[in-house]
Amino acid sequence: MEKLTKILSRIPLHGNIAVILIGSYFSGYAQQAETQGWLFLTHTQKLNQNFDILFDAQTRSADKFDYANTLLLRTALNYNFNSAHSFALGYAYKKDRERIGGIYDYTNENRTYEQYLYTFRISKTEMIVRGRLEQRWVKNESKNFSQRARIFISGQIPIFTDTGFSNGMYAGVQNEIFLNVTNKKNVNKRFFDQNRTFLSLGYRWSKEVDTEIGYMYWYKPESEDTFRRNVIQLQVTTSF
Repeated sequence: MEKLTKILSRIPLHGNIAVILIGSYFSGYAQQAETQGWLFLTHTQKLNQNFDILFDAQTRSADKFDYANTLLLRTALNYNFNSAHSFALGYAYKKDRERIGGIYDYTNENRTYEQYLYTFRISKTEMIVRGRLEQRWVKNESKNFSQRARIFISGQIPIFTDTGFSNGMYAGVQNEIFLNVTNKKNVNKRFFDQNRTFLSLGYRWSKEVDTEIGYMYWYKPESEDTFRRNVIQLQVTTSF
């Protein structure tokens, strides 16, 4: 960037214009791009053949791992129609804080949600397709209601595992799209809310415990700007 700026600056008029335009572009991108760390714990507690309790806990850091700025707690009652199809009713609580000049500004969010989950295999690869509809009550200076749909697909691809994929190393690939289906004016004023793409390397310790670490590209347009976040996520998944 510095070398390109020097070269263009030697061109009398157009060069100066180019320097301004290119400098503005990279400056804007630098301001918008963030690097965060997420810790994600997810657990399924089996009650019987048909019913499970689902629980997630997630904490996120601010830019450059500066401080913890988000806590997300989520639970649901899940009904298994069979080994492939299930439906859940759940609740989630999310608390965000932003530090400005040493003072924290807080935002609270309560959600209820409905979820359909389909699990299947393509050869040895484990696939998940999930649809979720969320009812969101976000409170900052006032309380606003909106609904959001989420479409999620993931695959766990065995690399070095045993025959039944109950132990060993695997690669994870997933993508999730978020859409504001009602009251988008109360969030970012857009139908398309965000997209998250995650690539990971995982290890299955047993059929009950997985760990994954990977990179997520989080693209999120807001009402007046667009944010891009580079996220390093550690995820632990358990099921008993």
